[in-house]
Amino acid sequence: MRIIILAFIIVSSISCGFKRNGGELVLSENADIVLLNLSIDKFTSDKIIALKRYLAGNPRWEVLNEHGKLYAIRKEKQDGKYLTSLNGYYSNFEDSLGDYESRVIISLGQYYGFGNDESGITFTDSKDKQLSMIIERQHDGSPGNSSYLIIKGSNMNIEIYEQAKNERRNFTQKTIGELNDELSNVLKYEKEINENGIIPISTYYPFKVDSLYFDILDGMQSGIYVVQAGIRIDKDGIIYTKVFNSSTNERLSANRITPRTTRRIGWSKSGRIIFYYESELTVYEGDWDHQYNARFEIWFKDENGKEKKLLEKSKQISGWER
Repeated sequence: MRIIILAFIIVSSISCGFKRNGGELVLSENADIVLLNLSIDKFTSDKIIALKRYLAGNPRWEVLNEHGKLYAIRKEKQDGKYLTSLNGYYSNFEDSLGDYESRVIISLGQYYGFGNDESGITFTDSKDKQLSMIIERQHDGSPGNSSYLIIKGSNMNIEIYEQAKNERRNFTQKTIGELNDELSNVLKYEKEINENGIIPISTYYPFKVDSLYFDILDGMQSGIYVVQAGIRIDKDGIIYTKVFNSSTNERLSANRITPRTTRRIGWSKSGRIIFYYESELTVYEGDWDHQYNARFEIWFKDENGKEKKLLEKSKQISGWER
């Protein structure tokens, strides 16, 4: 009885407007979404294996493991390209849906979440329903109405963050439909994924990687770099980057760069298919006023812990400074 009363008090307080450290939380009818024929509960433990391989092998998705949480962030198009972003957030100011900020996650097992305070999260299962979402209204530091939806399945979850000027969750509703179509095709082409790591529908892939390569791009500030590569492997494992001072052979920012650049990418049994690797890293040794030569190396570690260097390239770099 105490649990029921407490739940009623929480829902009632949100419905009437509940203040927290950020903006006012409201359960808004303007933010209704519809869930219909979702496929996430069809992903049994064996089908989750195929989903992991598909996500890892698709350049639109970035698969990470953080504090024991395995999840994939969907990249959105920025300046005509699908690039990695800080913590998976993307801003869009030229879309038919209006101006908004977003983040889309498929989490495998435990949900990733949205900070320690879960009072602003709308949790739901995957059953058919019309659902009013919790909205955090505009406030200082947040120029729009924000929401965070977690659709919980038995082995996976869909998580969608949206911040927009109005309360209607246009991006959220659109994304639910897009993800459901994509996940349905993962189930349909499970055999092909288990063989080659990809599905035979090109529209789900933002581009095709057809050659081995290794590029190092300058990031948004000196000392920040984006690593991109086409890689060919024939077994499951992780990919990560190491950076060394070319003159002293000192490994740079190892405790930060390795975990930040670790990704799971696609693989094929034949070892002939090329998959995309991308990560962003920061070098902390040095400053903006001085450059030095550094060696970037991409490494692979298989499920048995065996490590192998795949590619290396040199570049003049600077250290990042606050």
